[in-house]
Amino acid sequence: MRVFSTLLLITSLLLSSTGYSEQKYNDQKVVYHMNYHDESRISETMTNIANHIQAVGEEHIEIKVVVHGQAIEYFMDAVNDQAKQISIDSLRLSDVQFIICGNTLDGYKVTREDLYDVEEEDVVQAGLPAIIDLQQRGYIYVRP
Repeated sequence: MRVFSTLLLITSLLLSSTGYSEQKYNDQKVVYHMNYHDESRISETMTNIANHIQAVGEEHIEIKVVVHGQAIEYFMDAVNDQAKQISIDSLRLSDVQFIICGNTLDGYKVTREDLYDVEEEDVVQAGLPAIIDLQQRGYIYVRP
């Protein structure tokens, strides 16, 4: 009798945990804030962003990632690191825009050309005011 109860409980748990409800999210505009150098944290942030896009759907989300401070080193390292290039490119293919802080470039004495695939329109004067501007335009702030 005890074995039967245990099997019934396990079966119920398996059946209830195999699928997710069909969740429909509203359209979203999100600004992710990245100013840390910890590569595992950056990797987790990139995964969070990819999961966010998958959950909401590319056609229902706009994501900007403001990069400043030590996080700029990830984009410097990506010039010669194919794994980092793939991480960045996979999000760009989903229309994620990485916004680079010009003050950080000046502080590191580098230009956008020293970073992996950064265009002129991706660079702003200062990262924090860019975050505030995006929030004022309706973007929700996230800092994993």
